[in-house]
Amino acid sequence: MSNQPWRASPVLGVPRVRQAAEYYRDVLGFTLDPVDGVFQPSPSEPDGVYAIVKCQGAWIHFQIRRGDLPGRKRAAFERDLYLYVDDVEALHTDLQKRNAVILDPPHATPYGIREMVVEDLNGYRLAFGELDS
Repeated sequence: MSNQPWRASPVLGVPRVRQAAEYYRDVLGFTLDPVDGVFQPSPSEPDGVYAIVKCQGAWIHFQIRRGDLPGRKRAAFERDLYLYVDDVEALHTDLQKRNAVILDPPHATPYGIREMVVEDLNGYRLAFGELDS
């Protein structure tokens, strides 16, 4: 087994891949390669079938989900992704300017992490946490 650290890249199922990837680029501040960022295997798939966005070492994949997605009734504390960041306050300021849907602004948690929570256009909840230095 390699001594390299493991890295994780979540794969989120979405009905419109290009729209999701562009939202993460435009609203959440991720990068999306303008040429290879959205995989479109044929003209019959104008919205693409797969995409990857990146930000500060975090990669998020989007995969086409055809058909209806299951409805979600969730408790307010439920999250889909947790991303560690260096400065949650600066991120909050940036995301406010980009009109992100902020469910919980930065706050101290009982487990010692300062965090905030946003929701994307597909209802996925992203928590951003800043560890004490």
